[in-house]
Amino acid sequence: MNDTDPSKPDPFKAAKEAATSGQRFSRGVMDSAQQIWLAGLGALSRTQQEGGKFFDALVEEGVRIQEKTHAYTQEQVKQAREQSTPWMEAARKSTNAAMGKLEQAFDERLARAMKRMNMPSHSDIQELSARIDALTREVHAARSRSAKPRTATKRPKPEA
Repeated sequence: MNDTDPSKPDPFKAAKEAATSGQRFSRGVMDSAQQIWLAGLGALSRTQQEGGKFFDALVEEGVRIQEKTHAYTQEQVKQAREQSTPWMEAARKSTNAAMGKLEQAFDERLARAMKRMNMPSHSDIQELSARIDALTREVHAARSRSAKPRTATKRPKPEA
């Protein structure tokens, strides 16, 4: 897929490598767990035979292996993230582009349906609002011209 641009990572290759790395990691963890279990059984047996010294040595060995396993796990997680990040970014961009196209198609269909139903568009309503505002100003101006104050004139009183 990325034959044209070698600078972009191949998301499928990255996903496959991440999956393979995850499988190796999973196998390693399972093997380690099995070994720890067996070491525990052996330790129990020897502890019963040799006492506390051997048990203390096994505890120290267990701590060392736990630290080693933790470091290995952290490194595998880091590698998996690094390998999957380009693929995730490509997938995110592709999804955003598809959503943009889908949204545009929806907007166009909705606009066509509204037009068939003779519903006014947003621009039609804005145009009418502008015309109403202009007419309102004209009415106010006409009222203010005709409502000029009149001077009071005295009429003579009729004589009786």
